[in-house]
Amino acid sequence: MEEQQAVFNIEKIYLKDASFEAPNAPSVFMATEVPTVDVSLSTQSQPMEGFDGLLEVVLTVGVTAKGEDKAYFMVEVQQAGLFRIQNVPDEHMPVLLGVHCPNILFPFAREAIADLIGKGGFQPLHLNPINFEALFQAGAEQQAQATAQ
Repeated sequence: MEEQQAVFNIEKIYLKDASFEAPNAPSVFMATEVPTVDVSLSTQSQPMEGFDGLLEVVLTVGVTAKGEDKAYFMVEVQQAGLFRIQNVPDEHMPVLLGVHCPNILFPFAREAIADLIGKGGFQPLHLNPINFEALFQAGAEQQAQATAQ
């Protein structure tokens, strides 16, 4: 029996959800302090029912900017992609879904976030690149430690 070749294709990349809030505008535009910026990331994936080998991967990126006593803005983007993944060994799937797919989606999420923040009247924020491989490894190590306890 012949081994079938692995398939990894991007079928579609799309913005699934986006939200922006500037709860203290317009007074926050007069603030002189530099806000602290917090970034959160998460990734989810699920197979598309009825479509063999098609998975939706959603990268959620949240950014919150706060001053000492008030929020400047909060933005969250769910950047999604449909990926065709076939004939890939099960042991490779976590890295594919947790590292490679988010690496593809992140530049689109980053652009959407900068655009939303700019449209909200703030200086666009350009997020630094994310090392999804390091995040994946750290998560795997945490999970291994939790399992060992």
